[in-house]
Amino acid sequence: MKIAMVSQSYYPSLGGVTEHVHHLCEALRSQGHQVTIVTAGPHNGDEDGAGTTVRIGRNALFPINGAFVNVTVGLRLRKRLENVFRSGDFDIIHIHSPLEPTLPLAALMAARSVDCPVVGTFHMSARVSPAYEVFSEVLRTHALRLDARIAVSQAARRFAMRYFPGEYVVVPNGVAFSRFAARAQPVRELADGRINILFVGRLDIRKRAPLLISAFKKLRRVHPDSRLVIVGKGFMEPACRAMAYPLTGKDIVFRGRVSPTDLPSYYSSSDIFCSVPAGSESFGIVLLEAMAAGIPIVATRIEGYREIVSDEVDGILVRPGDTTGIADALGRLVADSELRAVMGRKGQEKAILFDWPRIARRIAGIYGELHTRPVCRRTCEPKRAKRFRLL
Repeated sequence: MKIAMVSQSYYPSLGGVTEHVHHLCEALRSQGHQVTIVTAGPHNGDEDGAGTTVRIGRNALFPINGAFVNVTVGLRLRKRLENVFRSGDFDIIHIHSPLEPTLPLAALMAARSVDCPVVGTFHMSARVSPAYEVFSEVLRTHALRLDARIAVSQAARRFAMRYFPGEYVVVPNGVAFSRFAARAQPVRELADGRINILFVGRLDIRKRAPLLISAFKKLRRVHPDSRLVIVGKGFMEPACRAMAYPLTGKDIVFRGRVSPTDLPSYYSSSDIFCSVPAGSESFGIVLLEAMAAGIPIVATRIEGYREIVSDEVDGILVRPGDTTGIADALGRLVADSELRAVMGRKGQEKAILFDWPRIARRIAGIYGELHTRPVCRRTCEPKRAKRFRLL
């Protein structure tokens, strides 16, 4: 099939949705499908000269849901997307976060100009969305254009159902299993025999890196041979570095943004993975990466994470915001190499079930089913919504 994969987030921007889109497209291509990624800047035109990526508009960062996220800015987004869809002669249009501004929603509206099925994947989970509270009635009319709805987890499904009732199929995020299970060459300066605790993620409010730093300081009083490795950047980095003082450099290592190519080396260099957000996580791809690498996990007991980590089997789950609980869980794993090995093996056995080729086949199956039933033709722009029409 010819597939248009629309995502506001894509390289060079890093994040869970970017990884999802990239690896899903790679897996679909390996299975014989033709996939064109439609996304935003950093520049316009085809990215690689092979017609596999089309760039429309440019991304700007806006604070949403405790993090700075990409929002596409540009003139005539909808019209330009209509031109892409018409010229591409696609069999499927697949839009990620289809009811979020601006590129995904513009793509959903532009899809009315062509006669092919439209699939939407819902990635978000939160307690509440102020924007959806205000605009959900209008957005429900646009959601009628979706012929199939995918949620990456039960948490994402429940959140989407709250504002946009309908039928959702849960298809989880995947992981490039062999890339992490192969145990890449460790990072030289981290291969000194100390117990490395790895964090991978944006340094923003949602990921709660300061909480992990506080827990690590407690841990280090009992286990001075441990080290915290922080991979990622964000607007909270200066605050995190100040909080880490005077341990910065030797005991708490900030590595900044790491390329996807180098990331497996950091998992290979680590003994424990830790992620402690308070909520608003629909899944957690980094947890699957750690599992694929055979690393036990310490994570908070939030809805999206409970779907992946089995407490006391492949990781340890703690109450959100419990600094002492995090330190104690890390301490158990630091002190017990056999427990780390057992949990690492269990996690790896689970992670292979999320290998991207498996996930891609499930999604391709949804595409195939859509060709056996009529394409949605219902209008998505009733008169009452015209005052909100910005695209």
